[in-house]
Amino acid sequence: MSEKKTRPPAPFPQYPEYMNGRLKKIDMESRLLKIKQGIDDNQWFREWSSKERWAAQQALNCALEVLEEYDY
Repeated sequence: MSEKKTRPPAPFPQYPEYMNGRLKKIDMESRLLKIKQGIDDNQWFREWSSKERWAAQQALNCALEVLEEYDY
């Protein structure tokens, strides 16, 4: 007889919609835009130079472009 495998309890039961292992496009886009804003406002990586910040912004722009290729 095979044993039925059960999932461990969700670490954040108050957010069950986020515990299915899938990432929604809109959530990822929002997260990337928050990171971009944090870098621009010097909240993230305060020790970075303006050149490093510019490079990070370019990398995040590329990530947003790739994300735009997906439907969901």
